[in-house]
Amino acid sequence: MAELPVVPRSAVVSRSLRSRLPRQTLTALSLFSGGGGLDLGFSAAGFTVGCSMDVDPFSCRTLALNIGKKPFYSHGHSVPADIRTVSAAQLLKEADLEPGAIDIILGGPPCQAFSVFGRRKGLDDPRGGLVWEYLRIIQEVKPRAFVFENVAGLKSIHGGKLYAEILSALADCGYTVSAHNYQMAEFGIPQFRDRVFFIGARNGTHVPPMSPTHGYETLFEQRPFRCVKEALRFLPEPGRESGVPNHLGRDHSQRIIRRYRSLEFGERDHHTRINKLHPDRPSFTIIVGSDKGGGKGHVHPFVPREVTPRESARMQTFPDWWEFWGTGRHVIRQVGNAVPPLFAALLAEHVKMHIFGAKKQKSYGEIVGILGLDYLRE
Repeated sequence: MAELPVVPRSAVVSRSLRSRLPRQTLTALSLFSGGGGLDLGFSAAGFTVGCSMDVDPFSCRTLALNIGKKPFYSHGHSVPADIRTVSAAQLLKEADLEPGAIDIILGGPPCQAFSVFGRRKGLDDPRGGLVWEYLRIIQEVKPRAFVFENVAGLKSIHGGKLYAEILSALADCGYTVSAHNYQMAEFGIPQFRDRVFFIGARNGTHVPPMSPTHGYETLFEQRPFRCVKEALRFLPEPGRESGVPNHLGRDHSQRIIRRYRSLEFGERDHHTRINKLHPDRPSFTIIVGSDKGGGKGHVHPFVPREVTPRESARMQTFPDWWEFWGTGRHVIRQVGNAVPPLFAALLAEHVKMHIFGAKKQKSYGEIVGILGLDYLRE
């Protein structure tokens, strides 16, 4: 790949443009933005993401690459920076945003320090300390609200001490904090993925949990989980000629192909330690990995190969028009680290109603249409 280009500044929202935006427009600052799951979902719900930031230049390039592809994602500025080296004032100046212009801060500090795959080192891992950097920016910006996402394991690490400390620190910033666990599959995401979301409001609002929309253990109004075969609908065969970005697969030896072919649905390959997807169930959680490796898709349910980054992105509800910048390992890391955009949009609608006074919420089907998730249309 050619040298990474500089992230362009052409997408900055100017002060004059912001002055013409409708009054109800809510502006977000996105930290630890990664491949853009929260940014994309909140944009689909009508938020203006004035500035995004991530230490990974590939992620920043992804965000800039997609600006303007859809009317609702035609804003923002992506800043490649280490949060430990910048102040909120610097971020706002970089994005040409006025102090006090931020309604909500979004972000998910790196979760590997608190996950099973990260061996749950917590604050003993340098990435765990980034939680406090997120809090520092909240204290400096003083937005009306914030959303902080992480793995469910954050609640039990160090016997729950860390979880209690984070809740206390957020409350000390002057926010009423709600913390809820969500299983993504229960909200129409074709992937099992358990995450905790902290939501803070300066106006004293306690945000109630969202009600699941999907699940086999159904209430009258609920629907079955969305499954792998739905997520893979309408995709051509992998390859550059497919016309679908990031839809290139790995080359496998005949030995690996035979091994993958012999797996039953849901069975793990003991060499690569990945599972064969079951077509009638949600995907297993997408594994992140790093620049050093470890990020792999699962085994395709019908073809003896690993799924492509695009197929993994489908499990995460990224639309096909959303293009990731980088090689395979860079892309799978962006995909695996992300909040599913469809869930992020549902959460954004929930937050708009309970904190910002919106009168109605967009439905699951409406958001599917806005994002362009044709494979999930019912």
